Amino acid sequence: MHLNNTRGVLALAGLGLAAGLVAAAPAQAATSTIQIRPADMLAPTGTAGGGTQEFLAEGIHLKTVNDTDSFARGRFHVGVPLAQVTTVDYTWYGPSTPVDVGVKNYIDADADGKIDGELRGEHQYGGQDVWVNLDTQDFPDSALPDNFFRNHAPCFENTPAAGVTDPCGSWGGDGYHGTLANWTKTLQAATGKAPVLVDGGYALSGVVADGVLRQITYGPNQYVFTDQAKAAVVATAEAKRDTVNKRQKARIAGTVKPVGTAAKVTLQVKKNGTWTDVSTRDLAADGAYKFSAKTVKTGVNRFRVTVSETNSTAAGTSDVVKVHVLRKK
Repeated sequence: MHLNNTRGVLALAGLGLAAGLVAAAPAQAATSTIQIRPADMLAPTGTAGGGTQEFLAEGIHLKTVNDTDSFARGRFHVGVPLAQVTTVDYTWYGPSTPVDVGVKNYIDADADGKIDGELRGEHQYGGQDVWVNLDTQDFPDSALPDNFFRNHAPCFENTPAAGVTDPCGSWGGDGYHGTLANWTKTLQAATGKAPVLVDGGYALSGVVADGVLRQITYGPNQYVFTDQAKAAVVATAEAKRDTVNKRQKARIAGTVKPVGTAAKVTLQVKKNGTWTDVSTRDLAADGAYKFSAKTVKTGVNRFRVTVSETNSTAAGTSDVVKVHVLRKK
């Protein structure tokens, strides 16, 4: 992935990061983009030893000042099957040697809803290999025995575990490692359950470095970091007929722009002084919608539409639409 817009280039230039320091992994063909803001971060997230973690319009500025106790780290929710995650895919603008930012994979190995271990990966280890960074004993809620991940690692250094046919490449950590695809196989074989990547994250430590992390991709989802507010939506609404007979339905149509992923649009009617939901549906990709609804009284009936908040767009409400209802003669 590459940034092509001017704002991104200026932000990087302002941090003194030259284009020659860009390190990027091949994309995993993500099918959705999810924005991550400071409010989305989970514990443990933060810095120590003079480290810097600053959300930008396009990415997170991460900096460490020594290779001992200085670090910057973050964590956020993902929730995808580990089988869908086969590459260590992220975009890092900064030094890539001797090490760049590491990507975290918090794994629920037995699908009981609790994290059992954390696997770590970096570009320099081939783009698919991850190693044990935290094992079951580091997660008190885990029901699995201590050292479960180490005991079921696809490889120990250059030696593959029984049944693992892929060669063992380079690794980080203490030598218990393997490709993401092989981790899925060995963990599922050990538990009889499909492992889940519950949370993702990043860590910059053990090196003096300064750069910007733009995105991390886990399977079908690309997670992009930003400090920008969600986009405001504009919802229009219009009655097909502003006057109907009592037995006729009111027909309301309009558009919503921009359209956020998984946005829903709801028709409401004002009844006894309170806005009441009539019908809710998924918002179409082009933002257009149509509703029909029974009126609640003779005289003026008031309708409006509301739009749900999404990962990238704020909630919105249309202007009020008045429909006059006549007694049927």
